[in-house]
Amino acid sequence: MKPAVFARFKASVQNPILTLEYYISGVDDLQKIIAERNPNDVQYRVTVRRENCVVNMDKTSRKIPFYDKYQYIDGYPIIATDTDETFEFIMPKILYPNDIKKYLLEHYGSTFNFKPDESMNNSPMTFSVHNESSVGLRSFATDAPSIIKWETVSYRPLSEKDIVVDKNLNQIWPEKTGSLPVGLVQLFNRGTEKAH
Repeated sequence: MKPAVFARFKASVQNPILTLEYYISGVDDLQKIIAERNPNDVQYRVTVRRENCVVNMDKTSRKIPFYDKYQYIDGYPIIATDTDETFEFIMPKILYPNDIKKYLLEHYGSTFNFKPDESMNNSPMTFSVHNESSVGLRSFATDAPSIIKWETVSYRPLSEKDIVVDKNLNQIWPEKTGSLPVGLVQLFNRGTEKAH
């Protein structure tokens, strides 16, 4: 077997309840994905990964099924993948506790377990909603176990390590720069060239 290593980028976009993944080639692709987001999404996290993919250069395939297309690079099968660098950021705006409470009430009719300390009222935050479930007691009528479902909210104040960008990918936290975050630029500058 003749192995070779190629790099590619993968973006994961997570809104408060759903995560979608995309393979991208650079900033332009990422901006197109962001432009497709629902403007009512109050906040979501994006993780961009640079993956090193080991491919078998001895094998090639001309006809690749659509559902397998990301298992190949230029027709060569990927036999191993390793993430060598990631960059994470939050979009598209800075939220405060009252913004999060309003969103939860509008979308769920409840604030669930979201009860930040009063000292956090003026602190920008990040949050996500989690759907939880558990098996309950058996029903006497059907003998089937009941399923108990509920939602919880995880939340925390933004730190200096968090990056928040607007819908145009311009950084607005921890410092408003009006341009792409430096870490994201550096990640894409490494490119998808063949790794040696």
